Amino acid sequence: MSPPPKQPYYTVENLEPMRSFGFLIKRCGTLMSLLAENRFESEPISFLQFIVLMKLRFQPHMSATQLSCEIGHDMGAMTRVVDSLERAGFVRRERSQHDRRAVEIALTPEGRRQAEGSVHIMVDALNELVEPFTTSEVETLISLLRRMLERLEKHADAQPAAPVVAEKPARRAKSAGGKS
Repeated sequence: MSPPPKQPYYTVENLEPMRSFGFLIKRCGTLMSLLAENRFESEPISFLQFIVLMKLRFQPHMSATQLSCEIGHDMGAMTRVVDSLERAGFVRRERSQHDRRAVEIALTPEGRRQAEGSVHIMVDALNELVEPFTTSEVETLISLLRRMLERLEKHADAQPAAPVVAEKPARRAKSAGGKS
């Protein structure tokens, strides 16, 4: 005998922001970014610049498009961030070893020093946030988020690439008669 079919967790009746993992993750990300931006106010780099440097610290050569996708920032803004990091001597643009037509962003030794010198800011902030949780709870949260990320990446890979849009214009709802 097979087990009964699994019922969907969410229904039209029970979906509300504080029960939606999507909303909660987005809200946590927004608040964490605000916290980090405040912590970086007195630093020579912004939180966004720190994220770029850290990404390059663990993946040494990335295109601006890859950085933009990984960080979730539009290409125009990412170009400006990379320009400012390049002017400061933290990154350099160089031809790809795999495709001479492509340009990749690479971390300079000074950029690596800056990233490593600023990482304590995030370590302190994250430790402050997880302080009320047990080590097991933090590890469970990280494990669950990694599983969700993997699932989202599989879904994203199956979808055609969509342009990054800041805001989609709202459409008028159709009336019951089909006219707006």
